[in-house]
Amino acid sequence: MWRWRSEFDSRLPLMGVKMDFEKELVSADYFIIPKNSGLEKCRNIAKTYSINKNIEVRGEDVPLIVSRFIKEGKRAIGITGEDLFKEFLIETRDPPIMLAKRIPWEDERCIFGKPALCLLGPKGKTLSDLPKELKIGINSKYKELSKRECINLLENKGYKVEKIYASGSTEELFVNGIVDLIVDIVYSGKSAEKANLAVYDKIFESDIVIICEKEKPKIEEKKITDKRFTLNDLYNKIKIRISSTNKYSYTLKLVNNPQLLKRKLVEEAAEVITAKDRENLIWECSDLIYFLFVIMAQEGVTISDVEKENQRRNKE
Repeated sequence: MWRWRSEFDSRLPLMGVKMDFEKELVSADYFIIPKNSGLEKCRNIAKTYSINKNIEVRGEDVPLIVSRFIKEGKRAIGITGEDLFKEFLIETRDPPIMLAKRIPWEDERCIFGKPALCLLGPKGKTLSDLPKELKIGINSKYKELSKRECINLLENKGYKVEKIYASGSTEELFVNGIVDLIVDIVYSGKSAEKANLAVYDKIFESDIVIICEKEKPKIEEKKITDKRFTLNDLYNKIKIRISSTNKYSYTLKLVNNPQLLKRKLVEEAAEVITAKDRENLIWECSDLIYFLFVIMAQEGVTISDVEKENQRRNKE
């Protein structure tokens, strides 16, 4: 199996989990649950909770509906696949929801023990056997997740990728010679086997997640967040996170995994270059600065050091 990384870093950390989650469940008026046949486990779990009203929607729409209800002042929680929630977080800025509880997806019928978003290609070959110009069929439910965790990495390796999005018929795109590779969820692996496809890499392994309203900051925290948040504030916050012992800190995870940090910096630089508009460029620049500051803080390089270097260059 072809691999480009030593570990999966896409897991959603349980950051800011509400300690009174059970109270959140009891007080909820609406439980948004998926009606997809593949997410029956979510519906079975939902039956174990006593919520006033269950509303069934597509699994990929659960985070959106919960968000809308919360913005309208309604008390709602939701349950869906972690992959679908991750996709929503990538494409949504400042969502009002958070991961409240992760429930392991355990199914012996799954070839990986749980659903996994994978890159698949022709059986008996590897990526190195394929041309540098690739047509990749992507399940449209995972457009952003595929881009960040797979397509960008391929492009960084010199591949020219044409992305073709489909609503759940990716194997057919391959069988009919329309694409060279596909990105889709692998469960039992039977449909992939039938299409003569093999897994080239796992992109994201999915558990079941319960989502709820994001915890509101305390009054003291709100005073801090209400100021014009400067780059110096960001740098100082990163320094604090680096010296913390919070095992759920993503910043600390980056520091403890230099290869992951370097890879994320390269990925975000690529995102800046390919930004489709001004708003997206601002967003991607902010991401890039964060990862750059993590490296700087780790090595003891301050913003003042960079300013002094610029002053030196200016004098020249």
